[in-house]
Amino acid sequence: MSQLRPQQNKNLLYIYDLPQKEYTSVQLAKIIKDLTGYEIERMPQVRRDLNKPFYSAVIQITDDAKFKEVSNALRYFQINNKNCRALPFTNELLGSNVTRLAGNNIFVRKVPKNVIGESFEQKFAQFGEIISCKVSLNDDHSSRGYGFVCFRDSEAADKALAQSANADDTIGVKFAPRDKKEFRKAYNNVYVKNLPAGWNEENVRTVFAEFGRIASVYLASHENGPYAFVCYEASDVADREYGPRCAATAVEALNDKEFEGVRLYVRPGLKKGERERELMHETFKYKNSKKRCNLYVKGFPVTTTEADLMALFAKFGDIESLKLFPAKDNKQPFAFVCFKTPDQASQAKTTLSTHQIDNHPLYINHYEIKQYRDMNNEM
Repeated sequence: MSQLRPQQNKNLLYIYDLPQKEYTSVQLAKIIKDLTGYEIERMPQVRRDLNKPFYSAVIQITDDAKFKEVSNALRYFQINNKNCRALPFTNELLGSNVTRLAGNNIFVRKVPKNVIGESFEQKFAQFGEIISCKVSLNDDHSSRGYGFVCFRDSEAADKALAQSANADDTIGVKFAPRDKKEFRKAYNNVYVKNLPAGWNEENVRTVFAEFGRIASVYLASHENGPYAFVCYEASDVADREYGPRCAATAVEALNDKEFEGVRLYVRPGLKKGERERELMHETFKYKNSKKRCNLYVKGFPVTTTEADLMALFAKFGDIESLKLFPAKDNKQPFAFVCFKTPDQASQAKTTLSTHQIDNHPLYINHYEIKQYRDMNNEM
């Protein structure tokens, strides 16, 4: 299969919600062949963002009839029991048209957790032609309990809103597009740690009540000390702006503020998956900043010690860290040597590229983040 390099937006199929840890292009090609008998001619163009829970991909199919068949077959499909979806490219769904299509879109709340993909679309197909619909998913592909439907025309959207308004579940609400940056910032739960010794729930409430109506306070402890979650909420449940506004104000005012000799740590209260993504993002950011300083070294004898490597590399500059991983499970030893500056690392790499230790030639290269290395090897 050749690499996809579309010259125009013709017969492009966009594929969403691909699971990071389980997706491969070969696997996707097999699914398409099993469902339609079609062997894709071009390798999918995959968008891999390690800060997001899912991959997305684009496939171009030149044959019009096969494109339609594959589009229908992949509208909703699964990879290892995880729901994915595909949509033919259309100018109507470009981000620049979000405001223009606002009347065709509806937000759907109280979606049962077992209603995903085709079963979700079937609930609204009776009102008119649907361009696209999706249930929002958690990192593990479980439903978040809400979704979006985009109809071909606004009349169908109005009908869906009217007829689902009094339903017990899967209730349509008028879609109100918001700036994506602001949407990502919305949170009404605040995480607090570094609490002064002896503080109880009443102390936490007293400090945080200054910024708005508190719906709940959860106070607990772990090996690193006490922590709390403070949730803001308006008395009017229809006011969805109140809680995030209060929480943001509290974070800005109280983070790093000193109480009884300690400084509070106050940040948005993220879900576990969001916290893991934020930590991963910060880890990648740090590793990326050091990748030109960090060298991967192998080829040296198994008897080589960290002191030996330190003596060899220290002559090229200040070493921030050096870690040797001994031979294990029939794998040869290797090491990471991190210099203070990229220039020092480059000089060591160039100078020692032909160096030998006891007739063992060294292999030296710049460090590459494992996840990026895995992506390059992915097929």
